Amino acid sequence: MTQLLVLREQLQKFYQRHTIALNTLFRFIAGFVTFYAASRVIGYSPVLSQTWAAVIAGLISMIFPVQVLLFLVSVFIVMQIAYVSVYLAVTTAMMFAVLYFMYIRFVPEHGFVILAMPVLYALHIPYAMPVLMGLVATPVAAVPIGLGVAVYYLLLDTVYVIGTSTEDTINLYKLVMQQLASDTQMYVSIFIFTIVTFIVYFIRDRKADYAFEIAVVTGSFLNLILFLVVNYLMEININVLNLLGGIAISCILVWFIEFFRLPLNYAGAENLQFEDDEYYYYVKAVPKMSVSAARKRVKRFNTHNNVKDETDLDSVLLQEDNKPKENNKGIMPGHDFDFTVSLDKEDLEEIEKKN
Repeated sequence: MTQLLVLREQLQKFYQRHTIALNTLFRFIAGFVTFYAASRVIGYSPVLSQTWAAVIAGLISMIFPVQVLLFLVSVFIVMQIAYVSVYLAVTTAMMFAVLYFMYIRFVPEHGFVILAMPVLYALHIPYAMPVLMGLVATPVAAVPIGLGVAVYYLLLDTVYVIGTSTEDTINLYKLVMQQLASDTQMYVSIFIFTIVTFIVYFIRDRKADYAFEIAVVTGSFLNLILFLVVNYLMEININVLNLLGGIAISCILVWFIEFFRLPLNYAGAENLQFEDDEYYYYVKAVPKMSVSAARKRVKRFNTHNNVKDETDLDSVLLQEDNKPKENNKGIMPGHDFDFTVSLDKEDLEEIEKKN
């Protein structure tokens, strides 16, 4: 635990020193991963499905603000669908436009949650999002999570219809809408993720010790139990091994994020009571865990030229060990002290009085 705290402090200092460069790098990684995942889910265009296309998209994401990433991904998806059906691409573009003007425009931070869900599905760890949002947000976060699930299954059903349908391109969008409306697994996922988000928020909002850690474990366990129960009752053909692996990775990932975001020292918690003119307060204060990497330094003063030097203690000790030992009659080895003292008449009279 101490090593993790030291690593956290070092990462924070490193980020503060290189904020601009790291933010640019993060924008590139976010853009590359997003476009790469989108091309893996719905990659019909031979040109746009190439890895270099995702790299170029990541470079474009470095130039523009993060908010532009949502628009670029939407255009990318529409262009992929347009390669197969122009009518279906127009319908998808209209759905994205309605989603933006009716919702994301007023709550822009939720747009990134919607965008993250298809990416997490492509990485097989969508179970991390409801647990994470339950920790850092409010139960309202269940809305963008549900919309993100719907967007992913829209893309998935589009791929299914295009791959199996023999209809002409004009009727493709109708078949996609029918498939989406009857997709039981989408409704089940939205329902389970909503419950997990509410439960995690309820637990972490309690005043109990280790509430955040308990919320992470409970949310992950609840994901597992609910999906297994629904899979048994409704036979929605969930891959149990992928489910177990995805939930385990999601739990570890969310725990690391929460640890680096807000590590708490419950052993040092204090209960305080105080009052003012209107209220009497009962407060429980839990300190944050913080530790810095030990860095030993020593200051050396040269008595001849009055120069101060500052070096690492370990290197100083190594130099002292390698120096030849000398006997200077009671004086510390390796040092030469030379002092000149000047006394005026008043100082001499004061010394004579004391004697």
